Amino acid sequence: MSLWNLRIADNSSQFLPDFPRKSYTKIDPMGKLHVIYALDNGQSKADIAREYGVHPQTIAYIYKQKESLIKKYRQKYNLLKEVYCVNMDQTLMEWLKDQVKNGQFVNEQELREKAQEIASTLTEDFNCIDDWLSDFRVRHNISKFSSDIECSLQVKEQWIDFINDLDVKDLYIGGITALSHDLDFESYINSQDIDNYVSIMCIVNCLGSEKKELAVIGKEMLNEEFNIRSLPVNYYYDEKAQMNYTAINNYLKQWDETLTCKGKSVLLALDVPGNIIQKDYFTSIRIIDSNSNIFIRKALDKLVECFKFNYRRLQITKKVTYGNVCSQLSLLDCIQMMSMAWFCVSNKYIHQLFFPPQDGSLYFNRNDDYSNGNHSLSQWCKLFNIPINFELYSDLLDKYISCDKSLKCLNLLQSNDSTQSVTELLSQNKPQSASGIEAYQAMKRLVSYLQGESANPSEMASAKYLESHTEFGALFDIHQFIASTNESESVNE
Repeated sequence: MSLWNLRIADNSSQFLPDFPRKSYTKIDPMGKLHVIYALDNGQSKADIAREYGVHPQTIAYIYKQKESLIKKYRQKYNLLKEVYCVNMDQTLMEWLKDQVKNGQFVNEQELREKAQEIASTLTEDFNCIDDWLSDFRVRHNISKFSSDIECSLQVKEQWIDFINDLDVKDLYIGGITALSHDLDFESYINSQDIDNYVSIMCIVNCLGSEKKELAVIGKEMLNEEFNIRSLPVNYYYDEKAQMNYTAINNYLKQWDETLTCKGKSVLLALDVPGNIIQKDYFTSIRIIDSNSNIFIRKALDKLVECFKFNYRRLQITKKVTYGNVCSQLSLLDCIQMMSMAWFCVSNKYIHQLFFPPQDGSLYFNRNDDYSNGNHSLSQWCKLFNIPINFELYSDLLDKYISCDKSLKCLNLLQSNDSTQSVTELLSQNKPQSASGIEAYQAMKRLVSYLQGESANPSEMASAKYLESHTEFGALFDIHQFIASTNESESVNE
């Protein structure tokens, strides 16, 4: 009597957790020939089954039909063996990588013709190219490009004419936007007014090789109470929280001084009115008029959208992680999030914005960085199982990204004396070192503590060594104090 019964067979799936118990995936004749060839060349049934999304038993059943399948599709099977002998997949992939590396765009028809060319060196009869080419694209995650910027052919040609005579490796693009930095999603869906926001100026190299740190202007003042000496952005204080003449020119002046020290010159297309920039003020920055270029404005809109998507994503993540504590974030916390969100905008995405491939071109790994190609908060929340009522708030989540789009972010007045560069003020407040007397007293307390705790001899020796050296500093401070006192007394006399 057999001990292998139905109940044991049903429980066998626990030993193969990676495979479905029942598969409805259909493998076509060409796919079955691929399976047979792979098995003949030593590939395991488990790996093949995982690739096709079926149970290993299905692969075994296909292999049992090997003779009849080869007899029925002998021509295709012989061709398959010939193609694999020269590794057509690898040959085509290497050619495609070379094209992309050299800046050439490849569309589907060109890929098809190249595959046919490789196959024609083997045999003239290659009638399975469509199926094989589709599988090739799926295996290597090759997808068609669709530009994120929707504009007319005339606008694209205007951009090409604009950069035609420029050295694009030194071309930087900049724009200004408003950001409601402390408005969380719950406040937004409850229709809370946006009465507190900052204005941000962002500048990037159009090839994506560099992102300048953000210039942020707000109406909250950072002072010594925050106990900070530097910020990840250039922060300016102004009552209106709008980017203005003073902040823009101060920011560009600092950058200009750095470029001059490095002996480097750049071109800057800043999407602001020309009269707000003191163009003759800079040595190494040449300002280019770009106000009439629609493509630059649309690319900047997509750039800002990507930045705000990452900022809101960080807000939601903090809210889920820390709960109500997140709603009490300080301006310093928000500034750190702005810097992180700006860092999350990948250089590759910037390059594709300003130098997009032709629509329909094929290239690799479109979805490697989720934030690059898709700025939908609702899809991101679903992907990472964020606990939000999607039926009620799905549309509002995506509108939340640009909820501050209509806020005024630029002050066109040239005189604004209230603007202060908080970053410069913080850098000027140098921390004062503790006096030699305080250091000596601290070391005396440490030695007494170690003695009370019966510390080992090596620790005591080190502490005594430090004590003797700090004693010299204490005596030096006392000497200076006495000298200064004597000088003041002699002056008074």
